[in-house]
Amino acid sequence: MEESKKIKVYLDGKEVLIFKGMKVKHILSTEVLNAVRKGGKYIVTSDGHNVGLEGNLSQGERFFIKKHT
Repeated sequence: MEESKKIKVYLDGKEVLIFKGMKVKHILSTEVLNAVRKGGKYIVTSDGHNVGLEGNLSQGERFFIKKHT
């Protein structure tokens, strides 16, 4: 694949290289994805905004996994 069809995002400080058009759910492990679906965890942006599993990704965005307390 052409490099121009990929973007870099960050999840908990780790670089993730993905294809343009992929969603937040695609950068999560199965374990985290299931925890988010069950309500035990959620995903936020570097600005602290919650994002859904179907959220779009843009070059350089930073996401963090949070646990409901």
